Amino acid sequence: MSLTSRVIAILEGATVARIRFRFPVAGSNVTIAPQTFQRVARAIRAGAVHVAVPTDLPAGVAAQYNDVARTRADGTVVAANTLEVNTTAGRLDASYVVHESLHCAYDLLRTGIDGNSEEASAYVCAALYCRMTGLPKPRWVGPGIYAQAEKVAQGLLAHYQRGDVAVPTVGLTEWAALRLSVALHPVYPAAAPGGFSGILTGAQYTHDG
Repeated sequence: MSLTSRVIAILEGATVARIRFRFPVAGSNVTIAPQTFQRVARAIRAGAVHVAVPTDLPAGVAAQYNDVARTRADGTVVAANTLEVNTTAGRLDASYVVHESLHCAYDLLRTGIDGNSEEASAYVCAALYCRMTGLPKPRWVGPGIYAQAEKVAQGLLAHYQRGDVAVPTVGLTEWAALRLSVALHPVYPAAAPGGFSGILTGAQYTHDG
């Protein structure tokens, strides 16, 4: 099975089909549902989104979505709308695919969302994937972002198990803590959409379909 086929299989798989939640953005709500990821899978099949193995991502970066084209250090170009994925070999790797695919979905759907909320929601999706596939916490939960994302996921899973609401809303206290942990992480500079700029000014990533 090719890397592209494996990515599609993750996005259309039974675990991702259980991911559903909503969260507040600018006085409204954004809803994540299985159809969010199915939209990405269809775009990959249609050739509107590409899957490629990266050659120059920084150490520790397992996957990345490029909403705009980027130029590598050697002068070659990675096209816009490209999911760069090192591997899908394990459950943690698959969770990275889910995370980056949410960024892709926001781009394809031209979702109006600040970059900080975008990153936070992608971490929630990854955390849900890890929890629902039974990945041991020591392999993915550490201090900082993932610890907070796991708390959000825990609340959502409680709703799933009770079946008391079709699409649960994130716990607002846990969601605020997650957003802050994202903004404080050095990978998201204050002036970048994922950092405090997203929280304070609503700065967004490029969402042009």
